[in-house]
Amino acid sequence: SKRERTDTKATIVKAQNMGVQVKMITGDHTAIAIETARRLGMGTTIHSVNAMRDAPETEEAYPTEGQNNREDMILAADGFAEVLPEDKYKIVEILQECGQIVGMTGDGVNDAPALKKAEIGIAVEGSTDAARNAADIVLTEPGLSVIITAMIMSRKIFQRVRNYCIYRIAGTIQLIFFFFVAIFFRPANHFENTSEKNFRLPVLAVVLITLVNDACVLTISRDNVTAAHTPQDWQLKEVFIISSVLGFTAMLESVLLLLIGFAAGHGGDGMQCVFFEGCHASYGNVQSLLFLNLCLSDFITVFAARTRDWFFTRRPATALLCAGALATLAMTFLSTTASFGGMEKITAYTAVMVWIYVLIWFCVQDCLKMLTYWALDKYKIVDREAYLNLVKRKPKVRMDAQQSRKFSQTLKKSIGGAPSGDWARKFSVSRKFSGAGYAAVRDNRGNSNAGRSNRLSI
Repeated sequence: SKRERTDTKATIVKAQNMGVQVKMITGDHTAIAIETARRLGMGTTIHSVNAMRDAPETEEAYPTEGQNNREDMILAADGFAEVLPEDKYKIVEILQECGQIVGMTGDGVNDAPALKKAEIGIAVEGSTDAARNAADIVLTEPGLSVIITAMIMSRKIFQRVRNYCIYRIAGTIQLIFFFFVAIFFRPANHFENTSEKNFRLPVLAVVLITLVNDACVLTISRDNVTAAHTPQDWQLKEVFIISSVLGFTAMLESVLLLLIGFAAGHGGDGMQCVFFEGCHASYGNVQSLLFLNLCLSDFITVFAARTRDWFFTRRPATALLCAGALATLAMTFLSTTASFGGMEKITAYTAVMVWIYVLIWFCVQDCLKMLTYWALDKYKIVDREAYLNLVKRKPKVRMDAQQSRKFSQTLKKSIGGAPSGDWARKFSVSRKFSGAGYAAVRDNRGNSNAGRSNRLSI
């Protein structure tokens, strides 16, 4: 859209601070595009569309200017001028082929193909019906600042989904591998009041563990998160590694408690005396012990999974805290008051010791998580910078105040000394430099270096 919006410059600055490349694609003359980009605080590497069309696709192109091929030119450019609708579509397509996630704003019929092609097409206020139909998002009020709000919201949603995935994978690993190991334990060899050949929990207990925890963890969709300062990628290897560390730590915790419980079947001295009064327990007591442990440890893992830092560095949402408190207290009450499926209730003392045991292991779990993140970064096991390098622009120097004045003076002289209030309009009508190749601010030696301007070469 050619209409000036009061929040455009502020929106561009915020988008750039969030790691988003902002490129101008306009049908205006190249020199006007350069001046507009300068006033908006963008870079001044603006090419005419003829340069993009003529740019070869070989790596040997522009060996001395740093522009290797068409893809490199488009990635490094701050914008293109004198474009046609098919050029806008082509620019978006090439950016996508280079691995970029492309968002585009527009308001006219000529923007519709590119709006449709981009991953996020945004039709601004006052757009034509064609642009609205092609876009994914339609702005109903003047201004562009709502785009930044949408970016922040989307990055928060991404963080919540990522945290949920880590938690869900970790919880699944804990339960599956625990019950796999548990089947090798022989209750009949340790307890007198049972003939069970393998350790198991009643089906109802397993259903309660999964149902209650899954229902409560849905509140993570309203959890407190911080929007990332840079574009985000899934990094599935990192997600799986962190999930495995959390899940296997929780599984090891439960297996060790199972060993303690089986030791209580024979009585005697040992760790079983810490959990059971009298140092002795029945098989049903041990089942309730593990039921409570799995309920607590499975849910509390979410507080380690939801942060990249220590669990206490960001306060959980009130809904998540309330749901967690309700679920864990309800399961604790059930373990100490009810007997079902062959399980026998445990004493309040045993329940308190299970809580303490789970909290101690949770601290160990969080420490291992921090150690894993450190190792991933230290040894580049997961190259988190690769995605950012993909979207990184080639370095360009912006024009300072003195260079900007020289640029404007050169431009005014080239159109016959037009008054400052009329020079852009007169220039756009006269099209004095219609035989443009591509526009870049060059030094006297002819090296393309946007922003270090002695003369304008078009």
